[in-house]
Amino acid sequence: MYASLTKCVKTGDRRSVGHEEHTRRIGCCRCYLQLCSNMGRKSRRLRRIEKPNDILTVNDEMMALDMSSTVKPKSAKQSSKLKKKLKKQLKKQLKQEQLERHHEKGREKTKASVTWHTVQVEGGVTVEKNFLFSSISNFLEVEFQPLGFHKMESKSCFYLEANEPAATAIQGLSNRVQGPDGSRLKITSSKCEVPDLVLNLDQLQVLREVMSRRFNAAVCLLDLTDLHHDPVLMEKDILAPLCSTVTMKQVLRLIKENVPQLKALNLSKNNLRVSNFKLFQIIKVDSSQLTALNLEHNRIGDIQVLKHIKMFPLTELSLQHNPLVNAYKENPLKYIMTVKKELKALKMLDTVDIDTYLSENTSSEHDKDLCLNIPKPDTSESTSSSSSCVMSEQMVQSFLEQFYALIDTQQRNNLVAAYTPDAVLQVKSSLEAIASQVFVGHSEISEALNTLPGTQHQHNTFSLNIQFPNVNIAQAVVGGMCQIAGVDTSVTFSRSMTIVPFNTGLCCSQDNLELR
Repeated sequence: MYASLTKCVKTGDRRSVGHEEHTRRIGCCRCYLQLCSNMGRKSRRLRRIEKPNDILTVNDEMMALDMSSTVKPKSAKQSSKLKKKLKKQLKKQLKQEQLERHHEKGREKTKASVTWHTVQVEGGVTVEKNFLFSSISNFLEVEFQPLGFHKMESKSCFYLEANEPAATAIQGLSNRVQGPDGSRLKITSSKCEVPDLVLNLDQLQVLREVMSRRFNAAVCLLDLTDLHHDPVLMEKDILAPLCSTVTMKQVLRLIKENVPQLKALNLSKNNLRVSNFKLFQIIKVDSSQLTALNLEHNRIGDIQVLKHIKMFPLTELSLQHNPLVNAYKENPLKYIMTVKKELKALKMLDTVDIDTYLSENTSSEHDKDLCLNIPKPDTSESTSSSSSCVMSEQMVQSFLEQFYALIDTQQRNNLVAAYTPDAVLQVKSSLEAIASQVFVGHSEISEALNTLPGTQHQHNTFSLNIQFPNVNIAQAVVGGMCQIAGVDTSVTFSRSMTIVPFNTGLCCSQDNLELR
């Protein structure tokens, strides 16, 4: 039984330990077995050190709690088995959580993006469109809408948009459908990016006719809703998705050449992303009349889109049913103020009147301060009545941006907070509708802000000059064009403001406004 034991731990005897000597040298055998057991434990301990598992180490306390909550093990062997079992369960749980997070990311990505598939069919001869689609439809129960059918050498190709079940089912028909010559058709389907297909002259002419049909000359509105599903384009197998960079460029060039007086543009349901709007520079002109833009049901997920469209004098904008709007679902006031800050002339946002909404939701003094949002420089050494901090050009520009963002709204009387208590507002006017006057102090300036006719400044005509006579005074001159209620034509204005630190922000101490 113990003939394989060749060495006694205590005596060092190298003779074999037979069954007959077992009773006299049982201690040696026990020592040998104990040594083997110790060596095995040491080996396992070394393997754990070589391959540390931080996750399991961190959860030692959890396992200790689990052990304390169950029946305590009766021996060290049972304790070891229990630990192994708990570690195995924990490792399985962590792996399951990682898989769930991975699948969740995949679902979010799929939801946020639209998957395209390209389908290629190859047979003995090139397959015609009607024959191919009727043959596939006979085998499939899944509905599908082929787009952009074309022939490429000996292959027939078309695209599927956001229909992965149909793409998979069609690929499953490979070598099962017969061509017109009786040969088996080889069908392949693969995912692809948005097709960037350059339209030729004939296709561009068809696209021009489609856009002409969608143009309403009475209100100068161009409706490009879901353009690539237009029946005429689909009938002629012209694939023109606006979310394609190439297609967007060609469409914008057609707009610039044929509709320079465009006032309203509808781009809803075109799967547009922020990157698509970088191309809007193509239709940028100095005298742009584009005032209404509909971007509903797209994939716009970043507020940065406003920077690509603020070049237009927009008064109406719709961003509903975009991921961007969902990010502000809990704070609609912040959403409106953020958009209004970028688009100064905007009056309607997602069918909501901005001025009315702000008047109803910014009634408290705290909300008024949010609307004014005058920048506050560092005032750690300032006094209660004035500040001696050093102003910068960026601070003055920010002050002016907030000033002109509010002056064209119904809440412009809140601008009285932008003047010092003894400030002077001087109006010099050559217009019949407005008389030249001087207003001194908060009460008179507040009355002037309430009684003067409403204005609409054209921010794209602004010129700005900022000078600093000393570190505590800024002289800012803003010139440009504005529209005044009761005056038919645009008015040229020049506003010279002396801006100084006051309390915890900046205020205007002298405001000279010239209208002509």
